[in-house]
Order: sequence, then structure tokens, then C-alpha cells
Amino acid sequence: MNDDFKILLEFLEGDVSEVGGRSVATIPADVKEKIARFASGKCTEEERVEMKKMLQEQPNLIPALVTETKALRQAPE
Repeated sequence: MNDDFKILLEFLEGDVSEVGGRSVATIPADVKEKIARFASGKCTEEERVEMKKMLQEQPNLIPALVTETKALRQAPE
């Protein structure tokens, strides 16, 4: 398994509230859109690298990514 996603997959197995921890500031709409594209696998390689860097620099965004990913996994096809 790609180590880039190992931590995210571990979070997905748990409860989102455990990830939140601290109160999260409002996420700008453009960042939410990037998170949604990343979670759905619809971003380019460049966007993926940018998103990984953003998540490393701003770990408070990880709960939003987990929430988005879980929503996609539960969405009817």
C-alpha cells in the first residue's frame, strides 16, 4: 500500500470525531473544493502533490478530508 494514504486509511477505520480534536476554523470554499477533488481521485498529479503538502502543513484539514472521503464511500452509485 502507498504510504501516502496509510494514515488516511487508518483514520477512515476510526471515528471522525477522534480526528477532529481541536476546533477547526472555517475552511475556505476553494480549499474544500480541492479536498473534494483529492478525495474523489479526480485531481492531477500536480494537484495531488500540492494537496499532500497542504495536509502536512495544515493537519487541521485532515478531518475535512476524512469526512469527504467517508461521504464518497457511502454515496449511492
